[in-house]
Amino acid sequence: MSSPAATSAHQSASLKGMALGIFAYTLFSVHDALVKAVIHALPVVQILFVRSLVIVVICLVIGRRKLVLELIRSGNKPMLLLRAILTLAAWCMYYSAGRELQLAEMTTLYYFAPVLTIILAVIFLKEQLTLARVGASAIGFFGVLIACNPAGLSFGIPALMVLGAAFFWSVAMILMRTISKSESSMVLIFSLNLFYTLVMGLASIPFWTDMDPLQIAIVVATGIVGGTAQYVLVESARLVPASVLGTVEYFALIWSFVFGFLFWGEQPAEVVFLGAALVIVAGLVLAWSERRPRRQVVDTP
Repeated sequence: MSSPAATSAHQSASLKGMALGIFAYTLFSVHDALVKAVIHALPVVQILFVRSLVIVVICLVIGRRKLVLELIRSGNKPMLLLRAILTLAAWCMYYSAGRELQLAEMTTLYYFAPVLTIILAVIFLKEQLTLARVGASAIGFFGVLIACNPAGLSFGIPALMVLGAAFFWSVAMILMRTISKSESSMVLIFSLNLFYTLVMGLASIPFWTDMDPLQIAIVVATGIVGGTAQYVLVESARLVPASVLGTVEYFALIWSFVFGFLFWGEQPAEVVFLGAALVIVAGLVLAWSERRPRRQVVDTP
């Protein structure tokens, strides 16, 4: 059996990891709101290029030559590259589909990602499939369905693109959890955005659109907020299993409706509050479960 001190440390780390995860997805919600503000005026590839360039510059200012050498010497370059490809595909597919789908449809489809993350975490990371984790994920997903009220949801290429984005993001989460055990957070963020900068820089050339000062400020802000969110998310992944982190992602739904109301005057229906309540319940169930001591078998002489 584990000692009381070890159990307390595990509980503290779990709650800290969940708190960091909630903070990270809150920042991602701010990031998405900023992107939404310019998505109809600027190409997606241009937004991602400028945002990633800002993050790369910040990483280099902080890590300098040491960070570059860490990436060059890393033995995880194939996995880092695969994660970058998957997340880039997810971002492009998700935001491109946003031109054709309503926000409720996009959110409903995309939030199947945490469910996929739990399944993949059990298969590839051999994480423990507890009743509380499965239950919290199910409650959160049904909360999303209720809040988004997806009546009349139609499947076509845009919908399939969002589902594809959810799948790619789930696999990338598993990779991040694996790589974070041997690489620093700065290496993960720097390598990811360096790849984005190179690919999106080339892709944006034919579609480049002049930006006014306000648009420049917004896109630069997406880099600052997005880079911070990525760092916090990696730190969270070090403390909690991918299945737990995936369920925490549901909290971003609440912020999407808050920002929609504040900045675009979107009036949430009554079912939104019911759905949001279920999301909160899912998080509380998860927090309660992670605080409970788990039996651990240790070797004895």
